[in-house]
Amino acid sequence: MPDYTLSEYVDYWMTTFKINRVEESTIDRLITSINTMREYPIANMPIKDITTLEIMDYMNELVEAGYALTTIKKLVRAATAPLRQAAALHHISADPSIGIRFPKEEHVLKPKKEAIPYTPQEQERLWAVLNTNQRWGYRTIGFMLETGTRIGEALALEWSDIDFKRKSVRIRKTVTRLANKKQSKVKKGAKTHSSNRLIPLTPKAMEILEELHSTSPNEWVFSDDNGNRLSYEAVRYQTQCACKAAGIPYRGEHVFRHTYTTNCYKRNTNIKILSKALGHSSVSITQDIYVHLYGDGFDEMYAELVKDAQ
Repeated sequence: MPDYTLSEYVDYWMTTFKINRVEESTIDRLITSINTMREYPIANMPIKDITTLEIMDYMNELVEAGYALTTIKKLVRAATAPLRQAAALHHISADPSIGIRFPKEEHVLKPKKEAIPYTPQEQERLWAVLNTNQRWGYRTIGFMLETGTRIGEALALEWSDIDFKRKSVRIRKTVTRLANKKQSKVKKGAKTHSSNRLIPLTPKAMEILEELHSTSPNEWVFSDDNGNRLSYEAVRYQTQCACKAAGIPYRGEHVFRHTYTTNCYKRNTNIKILSKALGHSSVSITQDIYVHLYGDGFDEMYAELVKDAQ
């Protein structure tokens, strides 16, 4: 075992400790990270010769390659987890990952991508396109804008999740993508435990669902002409088409969730209620999004604190 290269030991680690013990989506992400690692010199080093310095060299190579900090952390952890296991099994004398230090955000070449919500004017132009219902995905986009659901949560919805009388939707599944198998599957349970939730439906969301329900060919809420569940790829392409037709920039599907949050903020929605609707594990996560979207909030704080001192 000590003479195994890191690449060889990772294969052993995957088949022995991971394949039957974690979710398929986790395995898929690990495979992607491991395949990237195999492109670097560290993959061909015997595990007994790998020290903290070799891991730091690998990390620095990833920084120079222009990876984002979040990606660098995933790639490095995919390499260090097998080494940690090797140390625990006494295949190597010590865990070389103990002394590693990740770079600071400002030292990473690729800046963190900011989610910029659509302005009211951009939303108006987008809705003008979505309301034409020229593509099946347009209703999915509208639903996400009205509910703040993640794309995986929306695509996993079945009609049994919708309560038309109570005007609510139960989020309890999500669609996960398996990039290495080029397929997707519905996973029971949302992204996290707190993501399993009941969301009230706005009049516009109800209108979208009622129109779909009247012509629905099967159990999927969002499907194509053949009754197949819509895919990530289909919604992405149709989102790009909608944005192009509306004359607004395409910013990805997750921006609809940020736009929903922004709209709620402007309506002075109670942050505890919004946090529950978004499926956040704590109010602080929702608050962090508010701070990210609206700076430090100084103007609002100033107005509130001095309003009776005038």
